[in-house]
Amino acid sequence: MASGQCVLVVDGLAETAQVLKAVLEPRGLRVERIRGHQDATEDCARPRPHLLVLHADDVSLARPRGGVWGDIPCVVIGSASVRDDESADHRAHYLQKPFCYRELIQAIEDLLA
Repeated sequence: MASGQCVLVVDGLAETAQVLKAVLEPRGLRVERIRGHQDATEDCARPRPHLLVLHADDVSLARPRGGVWGDIPCVVIGSASVRDDESADHRAHYLQKPFCYRELIQAIEDLLA
């Protein structure tokens, strides 16, 4: 993980961003949080994140498939099961609710490595 990389948390509990800030910011990463998938994909003024953490129960709607941030690695947190073709995406990691923060942090580290 390179210092200065940005992890953008989209939706979910504020606690997720707070935990990630506490763990990742001392390592040189920046953690930001926004509400709403629409904002995440259309806010061109926002600096491009290096990784997205998306909270979404509908996995098919969660992963941006094009547009401004479609090629950014992401961790999707949701309660829906993941199809085989979705789990084959090496730029994405899927965590099923309830999830463990240790698993989330490991997924972020793996995708940013």
